[in-house]
Amino acid sequence: MHLRLGPPPDSLSDSELATAEWRRVPRPPLWAVHVLSLPAGALMALLVFVAWTLLTPPFDLVFESGDKVTVAIASVILLGLVLQISTYPRMGLSEESVFGLWPSRLTLYTAHASQLTKRQCIATLLLPFIVLSILPILFVAVFRTSSGWLIFGSCLAAGVYGINVFLALPVLRLPEKCVIASRGFEPYWRHSTQSRIRST
Repeated sequence: MHLRLGPPPDSLSDSELATAEWRRVPRPPLWAVHVLSLPAGALMALLVFVAWTLLTPPFDLVFESGDKVTVAIASVILLGLVLQISTYPRMGLSEESVFGLWPSRLTLYTAHASQLTKRQCIATLLLPFIVLSILPILFVAVFRTSSGWLIFGSCLAAGVYGINVFLALPVLRLPEKCVIASRGFEPYWRHSTQSRIRST
């Protein structure tokens, strides 16, 4: 894994893209994803909060200081990125795994410099939401204990990574045996057999 400043690396070359094999995965451009992430995140955060009220013991809302909230936000974002990169081959420890910052687009991201399977892409998109938003609800519902920070973190993660749920929908519709590569933030897919998938 290495750090990168600037846009994510391409895992699809010009010559590969020029062939008829590759098809673009439907996805809005990056600026539209940023815009849509606000209402999508608000919707998912609201749904998660409703799940907390329906499935867990009663709780009180307590407002904390701005410093604690800032630390909580940074922690949720960082944990989500770690979960995303852990879905890449070799748990994200290969040289092809990237943890990046694109300052001009105000974007933190993870990327992989080779082709990935459909399952890996879905896991990359959904794992932060499932682990940080859904699992805390299930844990509290089973053990009947609660924490204000756990509820806040769960709803916050839903707000930050809720857009990923919608970005995963077109990927779910792709053929099961396919590989996905990218040009920047634009994903492309093609049919493949297991032998053609890079798993390093």
